Amino acid sequence: MFINYEHENHVYNVTVERRQKHYYIMYDNTEYTVEATELEKGHLKLQVGDRTIKCVITEGEKEKYVFVDGEVFKVRPVELTGKKKTRKKEEGDLTSPISGKVVAVKVKPGKKVKKGDVIMVIEAMKMEYLIRSPYVGTIKKVNFKEKDQIEIGQQTVEMTKAKGE
Repeated sequence: MFINYEHENHVYNVTVERRQKHYYIMYDNTEYTVEATELEKGHLKLQVGDRTIKCVITEGEKEKYVFVDGEVFKVRPVELTGKKKTRKKEEGDLTSPISGKVVAVKVKPGKKVKKGDVIMVIEAMKMEYLIRSPYVGTIKKVNFKEKDQIEIGQQTVEMTKAKGE
């Protein structure tokens, strides 16, 4: 099976083949042997060589969110047409990749943040997910407070990008 996914405006071409209880994944001319176990719906345990990876996968309207070690990867399937599609990322787009409870808000309106700073922490399914700043900027508005329920796709904060970034 051939899978093409876009993550951060880059298309990844992956080949997946299942033989008995293992998956053989070919990416960038390297083959990985993966044993996958579904712990519960959307929760996976992957064994890649000596490394065990636990992840959670949730689905949005057109994309999937993969949570690994507190990091969130937003991916969407793409059809290859021979023509590269580029999509402008909306400034300040910080939507929630999962439904859950806001357990911490680390910013206030007017606060300057660096790329990678934690803006908000959301708890879902006994795991914490960190919402990080995608660039250097200033927080304009915080849309949730601690203990609020947040749904997948809701905008966590509004922020403006610093000039020159």
